[in-house]
Amino acid sequence: MAAGLVAWAYAGGASAQVAAPAPETLAVGDWKLEPVVEARVRGEYRHDLDGEDKGVLIERARLGVDVTRGSLEGRVVLQDARVWDLGVSNDVLTGPAPLAATGVYEAWGEAHTAGAHPSFLRIGRQEVSWGEGRLLGVSDWSPAGRSLDAARGRTTRGNWAFEVLAAVLEDPAMPLTTPSGTVVSAVAPAYGELFGARVEWAVDPLFAVDGYALARIAQTNPQASLDASVRGQTYTPSLRLHGDGDGWTWGAEGAIQFGHADGVTAIAQPLGVLTYGAARSAWATAGHLDYAFDHVLLAPTIRLGGSYASGDHGGTTFRGFDPLLPDAHTWYGAMDLLTWSNELEANARIAVVPWTDAAAALEYRYARLAQPGGAWTTGYLDQLIAVPGNTRTDLGHEIDARLAWSPLVPVELGAGYSVLVLGDGAKAVLAGSSLSAPSLSHYAYLQATLRVP
Repeated sequence: MAAGLVAWAYAGGASAQVAAPAPETLAVGDWKLEPVVEARVRGEYRHDLDGEDKGVLIERARLGVDVTRGSLEGRVVLQDARVWDLGVSNDVLTGPAPLAATGVYEAWGEAHTAGAHPSFLRIGRQEVSWGEGRLLGVSDWSPAGRSLDAARGRTTRGNWAFEVLAAVLEDPAMPLTTPSGTVVSAVAPAYGELFGARVEWAVDPLFAVDGYALARIAQTNPQASLDASVRGQTYTPSLRLHGDGDGWTWGAEGAIQFGHADGVTAIAQPLGVLTYGAARSAWATAGHLDYAFDHVLLAPTIRLGGSYASGDHGGTTFRGFDPLLPDAHTWYGAMDLLTWSNELEANARIAVVPWTDAAAALEYRYARLAQPGGAWTTGYLDQLIAVPGNTRTDLGHEIDARLAWSPLVPVELGAGYSVLVLGDGAKAVLAGSSLSAPSLSHYAYLQATLRVP
């Protein structure tokens, strides 16, 4: 598939510059039909945290249609997502696990008003992303992405907007392997509900306020469960200030978390015996500042950022911040080794335009554990626990280099390389899992994407 996309891109490059654009919609009576097509293939290589060389091939195909008639709109998108293990079988430490899932990714209908910022009521399986996606995002980089079975309403009044959300939470489809080695999809049972309310106030392009609150009511623990603490009630109000104008882009967000963690009554861990039938108390904050030099050679954009999220340190109150349904890849590095939980990190990034329709970026990140005895949680919500009595927090230094090029409007080609210099804290955490950590961990990928529209 990747070879075909590349060949098509080069073969069609010259003619695409002069050919008339194809129609994006098809009229059938009073209805307008717009195709939804995506084909993506990515190969990943990791010299993993345990020193093993591993590789996966990730494929995702989506096919659907979006239909509109006046104030009515509907969308149905089917998806096939697969992850093939090309390295050490059944040895997933970081990154996506083997997966084979075919089903409905989106199926929703809505009624909306006209205008650039319409009000709407949407019901069905849909993508939902609030704020910068740190607590609720679509996680597009992951093999299958994320959509929710939800009812969602939004109304706008001048420079104000109000939104409410009610969704069913399902355990991600996990792979099952038959005795012959064939990977088949597992059923994704519901484990709880998510309710949310949001208010936005756009004062100026350089200053806007976004406040929202999420309530997760979980009757059981999903397989991706932070310290088996998801079961119970988790309430997370968040306030985000942000702006975009005159070359500047900035955002600052803070969140607190309370409720009840009912995952287990007692569990033996390196921290001791934890009683989760007790209160939850956690908090997190994050921010970034970007500036684009539009009239400078290569149009560089620089970014400085950082984040903090509390971690659990034992006792009868659970203090580990839960990132809920995050889009971790956007904010925590290409290696997906962090998420907004038990972490303190700072980062710097420079992005340039090396040639037309291309973008390159170089990013540095330093990370450590907020609580040395707490869990190290990756972007895929896998967890590693430190050795008992650990006092070391340094996870290490990560450097990411990325390049993306779009030779044609529907095609994007990407490549990246990352390296992590492991710190003493990372090695202590891996020792707690009886793993011998290397000094360096590497990650590289090649990706080709075709997307319409």
